[in-house]
Amino acid sequence: VVVSVVGELSGGGAVMFDYFWKAAQMARDEINAKGGILGRPIKLTSYDTQSDPPTSVSAVKRALAQDKPYVVVGPIYSGSTIVNMAETRAAKVPHFVGSESWAITTKGNPYIFRTSENTKIDAVKMLRWLAEEKKIKRAAMIYRGDEAGVSSKDATLEYLKEKGVSVDPLIVVDVRQKDYTAELLKVKASKPDVLIVDPDVGEAAILARQAKKLGVDTLQYSRNACDPVFLELAKTDGDGVVCHTGFIPNSPDERSKAFTERYKKRWGKDPSEEAYKAYLAINMVKIVTEQIKAFDQEMFAQKMKSFALTADMDPNIMPAYWDENGDYHFTSHIAVVKNGQYEIMARVPPFKGPGSGQK
Repeated sequence: VVVSVVGELSGGGAVMFDYFWKAAQMARDEINAKGGILGRPIKLTSYDTQSDPPTSVSAVKRALAQDKPYVVVGPIYSGSTIVNMAETRAAKVPHFVGSESWAITTKGNPYIFRTSENTKIDAVKMLRWLAEEKKIKRAAMIYRGDEAGVSSKDATLEYLKEKGVSVDPLIVVDVRQKDYTAELLKVKASKPDVLIVDPDVGEAAILARQAKKLGVDTLQYSRNACDPVFLELAKTDGDGVVCHTGFIPNSPDERSKAFTERYKKRWGKDPSEEAYKAYLAINMVKIVTEQIKAFDQEMFAQKMKSFALTADMDPNIMPAYWDENGDYHFTSHIAVVKNGQYEIMARVPPFKGPGSGQK
């Protein structure tokens, strides 16, 4: 059975996608070693989006035409998913994505399913903690001007307005910006209670290093800092940065620990959240297909609606829930970087589904 993986094999997203692609291969090999899906082995094919939305459309079209895949997995970049998911929808092919822009699941697409929280859920979980635990009243925000960054910014402003938290300065930066001196000096002068940072993981590490050098000692919440790449690049300059993520290598969850050990044994490094996104997607192909007992794409898409993934369904996967829109809900983590490592401060229940406790 063919699963086409479409993603950022080159370009700006290649560092993150490397984790995703490695985990997809690992999931395939584990499943095939146990007999595949309904007796058929998984065959993975890969297509490069070059981290570029128009190219991602061509990549998905090639995958659909050449492979006739049962399922498509990827990409990570929201800007790519927004434009390429129309192709899988037209072909009626189930499509798992690691993209987070809230807009993706507002289009009424019955074939799109996330393996990460959308930006609104992510923002509310973390911002509620900042508002209730840290009692913030004034925030500054630096965000990137792409689909994911603007989506995150909009969700952040909407929630903080409800909580009576002002945001100033609000600063947009280029996706691959390397010098944040001017922006950080503006933040330093404004003396906010928290600096909310939303560049990609590599740029977030650069910003953290520059903030330390400039003496910006404001509490920093960095959306993409819960990633091994951030620790590798920022080192101890990342100390004090807080982040929120669905997966973190040192989670106390036994299944998460086991996944981390297997990934590290095979690839020689800790997995990131991007790795777990892909691992989950490939395993969901198996789990759902075995539930419907057929390779039927229409039945697969229907089964995924309001689907509760319970602990007894697969020993390797953490419980989760997909709602009627294809949004993913699960227990996530708030962590702080200390001495170049993550320390988990809180576990946050899902918004919907079993174990939910959010509003």
